[in-house]
Amino acid sequence: METRQLKYFLAVAEELHFGRAAKRLFISQPPLSQQIKKFEDELGVKLFQRNKRSVALTAAGVSLLRDVPGILRAIDRANANLLDAATGQGGQFTLGYIGPALETPLADIIREYKGQYPAVRLDLREMFTNDQLKAVRSGDIDAGIVRLFRHDVSDLDCELFHRESYALVVPEDHYLAESAVVDVSELAGEQFIFFPRESHPRLYDEWMRVFSEAGFVPDVVQEATRKSATVALVAANMGIGIVPESMARIKPQGVVFKRLSGDFPVIEMYLIHRSTNGFPAVDNFIAAVRQNLA
Repeated sequence: METRQLKYFLAVAEELHFGRAAKRLFISQPPLSQQIKKFEDELGVKLFQRNKRSVALTAAGVSLLRDVPGILRAIDRANANLLDAATGQGGQFTLGYIGPALETPLADIIREYKGQYPAVRLDLREMFTNDQLKAVRSGDIDAGIVRLFRHDVSDLDCELFHRESYALVVPEDHYLAESAVVDVSELAGEQFIFFPRESHPRLYDEWMRVFSEAGFVPDVVQEATRKSATVALVAANMGIGIVPESMARIKPQGVVFKRLSGDFPVIEMYLIHRSTNGFPAVDNFIAAVRQNLA
């Protein structure tokens, strides 16, 4: 079935008069009659009973009339969706992110993006960095917010999204709570709440190097994947933790954040995506990120 054939059928079915239907379609009657006859031949059924005085729908014609308006609306909707996707005004955009990214301007950027492109179906997925790298390369997600540390991303486009340092978090009654700045070397002998190596292997190994050069091996008494869990366990007096300094903005009860000094890595989050994604919604999101961080 062609869209034109369906529109011709609909006009005749609603008018039950070839002359009026032809006038409505801005064509002459003979070509319309020929097109309807051709359509019936292709379908292998009669759609109209016609004689010199009247035109009536057959049972097959009545059945098709029930379906045609919905079919035409679906075609129009598909065309509109295609245009929206081609211009970035619609379609689906899947964004991966690491949990700590929610403590950055990411939420504000998403809100502004959704306000500007309300027809885009935005699918957000919290994922570890390594999982995001695989998903971007495979096309499972369109872009991601990741923490990069010695990762090979030469095949991807990367833009710095957020940069901050680490802070020490201790229970509010801890003796280090009175210090203005705490050096990493002062943490020897403390019990740590620390992230598991499998979540960020390279970063974990780098922190172990930092501790080793400071003269000690950390006593990790509890592992926590989420930084919020680390803070909660510190508040429960389970140990001390090292978290992004932005966590201090939450102002949780029972803990104190301290500036940390020493030779340790900084936190750098990047927006990653494929160099040639062919999806304008991704380009629009990248533009929103740049505008917000400018």
